Amino acid sequence: MESGARAGLQTAAQTAAMVAAQERRRKADEARYKSGDGTGTGTGRGGEGQETIYRDASGRIINVAMKRAEARREEEEKKLKEEAAKEALMGDVQRREREERRQQLAEAKVMPLARTAEDEALNEELKAQQRWNDPAAQFLTKSTGPGTSTTGKPLYKGGFQPNRYGIRPGHRWDGVDRGTGFEKEWFAARSKKGRLEALEYEWQMDV
Repeated sequence: MESGARAGLQTAAQTAAMVAAQERRRKADEARYKSGDGTGTGTGRGGEGQETIYRDASGRIINVAMKRAEARREEEEKKLKEEAAKEALMGDVQRREREERRQQLAEAKVMPLARTAEDEALNEELKAQQRWNDPAAQFLTKSTGPGTSTTGKPLYKGGFQPNRYGIRPGHRWDGVDRGTGFEKEWFAARSKKGRLEALEYEWQMDV
């Protein structure tokens, strides 16, 4: 056997010889480990400073540093592909808004901590914001040009089904509404809710 033991019945002398041989082998292994000649992990005395050697299934040595560098490179490539996929899904307006946010963050570094009501830049920024439920939006909203969007592209000049964001179709739209009717139901639900709230208020006043 690998351990030096013999199969079958053994005499007392054979057993004693086997035990002595195992003890000598154990002491030899300990001496070799303490002297640094063993193939330990380098965590014991005499093995300090030794680098662990990794091998694959075929017995070839694995370069750990190279494997880690490859893993980091693959992770970076994966992140770049994800960012490219997100970039491809973004529209012109989203890209413009992202660039504006970046510019605002850069300007915020030199901006004073407290912004008061006299801050002209803040006032202009608040005025420029478009709100779908603003009743004065059609009078105050600044337009980039006749029949053009915020990106400067031409818009559809005919009639269209209104939506909650107030977005007009592009000039290439054929006039066919291919939606699911959600916007129409959304407006109807808000209108119904407003009527119910008004009636409930009137009932409370009558009581």
